[in-house]
Amino acid sequence: MMKKKKAHIKYVIVLSLALVLFFLPACRYQPKNKKTPPWIPPPQDRPSGPAAEINEKLGRGINLGNALEAPAIGDWGIVLEAEYFSLIKEKGFSSVRIPIRWSAHARSGTPYTIDGNFFHDYVDWAIGEALKNDLYAIINFHHYEEIFVNPHGEWDRFLAMWEQVAERYKDYPDSLVFEILNEPHNELTAELWNELLAEALAVIRKTNPDRTVMIGTAEWGGVGGLSKLKLPDDDHLILTVHFYSPFQFTHQGADWTDGAYAWLGTTWDGSFFEKRILMDELYPVYYYSCANNIPVNIGEFGAYSKADMPSRALWTEFCARMFEDYGFSWHYWEFCSGFGIYDPKDEVFHEELVNALISDNTSVLELGDPPATGEEMLTNGDFSSGLTGWGYGAWHSPYQADFKVVNNELVVDVTTAGPKGWNIQLLQDNIPLAKDRRYLLSFEAWSDTPRSFSAGIGAVIGSNFPSYGGASVFVTPEKRWFYILGTAAETLTTGRVSFSFGNETGRVYLDNISLKKVVD
Repeated sequence: MMKKKKAHIKYVIVLSLALVLFFLPACRYQPKNKKTPPWIPPPQDRPSGPAAEINEKLGRGINLGNALEAPAIGDWGIVLEAEYFSLIKEKGFSSVRIPIRWSAHARSGTPYTIDGNFFHDYVDWAIGEALKNDLYAIINFHHYEEIFVNPHGEWDRFLAMWEQVAERYKDYPDSLVFEILNEPHNELTAELWNELLAEALAVIRKTNPDRTVMIGTAEWGGVGGLSKLKLPDDDHLILTVHFYSPFQFTHQGADWTDGAYAWLGTTWDGSFFEKRILMDELYPVYYYSCANNIPVNIGEFGAYSKADMPSRALWTEFCARMFEDYGFSWHYWEFCSGFGIYDPKDEVFHEELVNALISDNTSVLELGDPPATGEEMLTNGDFSSGLTGWGYGAWHSPYQADFKVVNNELVVDVTTAGPKGWNIQLLQDNIPLAKDRRYLLSFEAWSDTPRSFSAGIGAVIGSNFPSYGGASVFVTPEKRWFYILGTAAETLTTGRVSFSFGNETGRVYLDNISLKKVVD
């Protein structure tokens, strides 16, 4: 989690509820929730091996955030106390994740020496307190802002710091886990991240051949970067993913996030759609885990304190049980700051959140019934009239794509991609939308190889393009249904449905695109 970030979310969802649902055929492992739909069968069962054993022991955990990853100790109002570790253990948690801004405590020039006092007084101490309280501990590189701006300029420094960290802790027990880097993004692209993580792992393995190491995804550590991740062949790796969906709920009122004040008052009620988006958004992670025999940790999830407590508690309980149903370990963000479960000033826990996290109530996974919908609002969503009614194209060089209809199915062949997905789009405009009315966008999609694109409901207002509901869509060669739910922020006749393909090359297929009002 970044204290002053999350403005990176380019697909802002305004006053909306976004979801992606996909219906797939059956899996060797069925999650415990009996109303979970059938899935594509992974090529093997859940992960096994030494990393899976460590991941099971990590279990339920807490982030000690806004402390050692602040620009300087205490800058963000949190200084770790010994009692925090015992309190966490007493509440029933198994592990802690300790975010660390190593770059603020190391020389900027060779040999990039990390300050010995920082090592001893803070990091050694924190790890020691965790182990003393029988808590597994994860240490990472957090808020390394310099490497996100200038990866090549910081490459050697990053590896040199990891060499020092690995050397210092090489004799610690296996209850200490390393995480290479928190939320790679910006100039540290997915391609560069794949190179850097491999080199960093090689540095770690020189002194820690069997240490469990966590590796996250590029593009801010979320599910969307999974299809671009390339992991080395190593039996001691855990995949870590961050989960803050729906973002307009979890980050409402967060002053480091653009537009967050407009989301104040957003609730999370545990409806059919609200649950299904979260369950289905994570299914590709589960599939990847099974396919690659790599266990999964949800390194961060949480809802900011500006959301109402009943919604925060319900969302938190649902997420925690969902992660466990998929076999993932997890670490709530965080202990005692804006998302926290503990108030350090009054020295009391927010029991609603604690109970939500440690509950064993799996009935929260039940979905309920989907709402009814009204009449069709789109033209030629089945492509029976070719591309009539649709706008499409690659808007700027060097992006290139070919759009054609074959057997009443749209084929989008992206040959040149880039960082801006909206440079290759399929659009339908001039859709009448009513303020505060919910709409359901549904479609079938599949692809030649696993990849992602984005889809959503929005509008054109002059030179502005507000989004009322959108999501990143992960597709595979299996045809399946997806759904997106959105709420219009105003009444207008310039509504829009959009699909953006420009981030990745490859072939995508679409059919039976539909937009309908949600009746109840």
